[in-house]
Amino acid sequence: MKIGLLGGSFNPVHNGHLRLAKTALDSFDLDKVLFLPSGNHPLKKHSSIPPVEIRYNLVKKAIASNSDFEISRLDMDTETPSYTKLLVMRLHKKLPDDKFYFIAGSDIISELKKWHDYKWVLNNIELIIAHRPDIDRSKWSELDYFSKLHFMEMEPVDISSTVIREMVKNGKDISRLVPGNIQNELIKLYSS
Repeated sequence: MKIGLLGGSFNPVHNGHLRLAKTALDSFDLDKVLFLPSGNHPLKKHSSIPPVEIRYNLVKKAIASNSDFEISRLDMDTETPSYTKLLVMRLHKKLPDDKFYFIAGSDIISELKKWHDYKWVLNNIELIIAHRPDIDRSKWSELDYFSKLHFMEMEPVDISSTVIREMVKNGKDISRLVPGNIQNELIKLYSS
């Protein structure tokens, strides 16, 4: 099977995540997309981030209506950092016959070298990069890992988890940004 991997803190999950997953699923003929909430994201240290179990349950509800989406606990260990390398090793052990495609936005390109053992990661999974048409990607062609990146054209999604949290704190409407079935829970979670 061809399995897309969409990981992150999902603080909170939003319509941009769902659109990214659906676009990758369709563009690369994936069999499914696995959502992987991280318990201990090494590049995002928040003291105010909700517990991973709460974020897991919100993602589970947000993707429930799409049978091509699944959620996994494989990246939820909060004791050790959620390194992509360790996640991929666990996935290969659990699903040795499957091929994995890590799905991310183009903002990740500049962060790749900060990843733990990023060269190993690039040699063991495919990377699908959602590329905004208004960004010139020729500047990336000089990167030593450019050939490992698969670009997926996608209109910009002007949604961020940070903005959603701020909007909730300020009492603003988030209905167009998040799945309707989790909107009230997100308001309760982030308004305090």
